[in-house]
Amino acid sequence: MIYEQLLAGLEAGEKAVLLTLAEKKGGAYEPALNKKLWLGGRTTGGLGTPEGEREGDALLTAALNSGRLEQKQMPRPHGGEWLLLAEPLSPPAELIVLGGGNIAQPLVQIARLLGYRVTVVDDRPDFAAPARFPGAQRVICADFVRAIGQLTFGPWSSVVIVTRGHSQDLACLEQVVEKDLAYLGMIGSRRRVGLVKKHLRERGVAAERLERVHMPIGLDLGAQTPAEIAVSIAAEMINVRRGGQAPSLSGNKEKTGGPETDSPDIELFKTLAAAARRGEPAALVTIINTRGSTPRKAGAKMLVFPDGRQLGTIGGGCVEGEARRDALGVLDSGRPALCRYLLDAEAAAEEGMACGGGMEVFIEPVGPVKHE
Repeated sequence: MIYEQLLAGLEAGEKAVLLTLAEKKGGAYEPALNKKLWLGGRTTGGLGTPEGEREGDALLTAALNSGRLEQKQMPRPHGGEWLLLAEPLSPPAELIVLGGGNIAQPLVQIARLLGYRVTVVDDRPDFAAPARFPGAQRVICADFVRAIGQLTFGPWSSVVIVTRGHSQDLACLEQVVEKDLAYLGMIGSRRRVGLVKKHLRERGVAAERLERVHMPIGLDLGAQTPAEIAVSIAAEMINVRRGGQAPSLSGNKEKTGGPETDSPDIELFKTLAAAARRGEPAALVTIINTRGSTPRKAGAKMLVFPDGRQLGTIGGGCVEGEARRDALGVLDSGRPALCRYLLDAEAAAEEGMACGGGMEVFIEPVGPVKHE
């Protein structure tokens, strides 16, 4: 199954693009969907027709370049129309905490709530004990430099350096400062940060690389306790990831602008693949476009089962309720659907939501479905 291959690739740290081609005839989409998976340069599956493959290759390139979910609606040569989707999927957001001390413990807990897969590294057995970090995927006891050399880093990786001392912090920073990361922060006083920057400049590290490092680490919250400092670090990671405007202690002005496509929900894909292996039907709801203010963006997913169970969210409220009803309709008919939902400011206020916009979602049956 293509979702099992996708899941395996993402968990192995590979970037993916999932292509879907839906055919519409007589006002309704056909039950069959053509799927093609691009995974680290390899492709699996196909889009069924030469025209679909040609258009799919172009949209795949566009999705890789933009990093956003791309869609195209186009007429079929012999009547009807196609909906083509190209969804880029990166490995799940990862946090690597270098140092297992008092700040690391609450930071790991917060990061898990935010959806990060967490690795903790420390060279002291008492501080690299798995029992100290029950939410971490990995707890590594090893020399910092050696451990860093064995880890995989990418644009989905955030790194926080909070070791026990200046020399260990500096050794870690020297190993990761040249890597392209989602976020890099190091704890330390302003005086100590100045010495670190001077040392790294003398080692030939480019100024623009140094300016991307958040040191002193965290947002300016006046944090004092280890838990408060952990909150300020997590808040800064969100600030960078979403393009926020909150002031950092480092004075770093780097803003990513926030991802246009939400991070993949690995647990949802695991549940989807497991349901398919059991022959259990489900409907996969994916936001493919938004306008205005919406709680979730393109790429957010929700899985709906025939008994009404659901996993994941596209934002809650009345829109999610409508999508859930439409998903149950897709399971009854066996036909995918393209649905549009509007939530104006007045309706949003009634739902207790600070948003008002619209979204377009694609709902597809996965696994066995009922056909009328």
